[in-house]
Amino acid sequence: MSWGVEDEARRKGVKELMDLSEKIMRENPNHVNEVKKSSSGCWMEQMYGMQRCDFCDLSSDCPIREESEWQAYLKANNIVIEKDSDARRQQPGSGSADQPGR
Repeated sequence: MSWGVEDEARRKGVKELMDLSEKIMRENPNHVNEVKKSSSGCWMEQMYGMQRCDFCDLSSDCPIREESEWQAYLKANNIVIEKDSDARRQQPGSGSADQPGR
């Protein structure tokens, strides 16, 4: 029983996920229809209450993977994004923030 997965650790993770899925569905056959959306956007967290990025390759638009790639890009290109609202505060003598140059 390989599921096309050659890595033993990954195969074990898939098996654990299948076992968990079976347990959840046995306890509540309507789980899929009642599950709440995950705050992270991870489908696995939403369905199973856990994240296993080490073997998840089912979603090409995974928000966690996209964020990870974005952070790697920023780091590789030495880009810093300031989230601090103080950076937008008015500097002395620069006029109103809403009306530049006044």
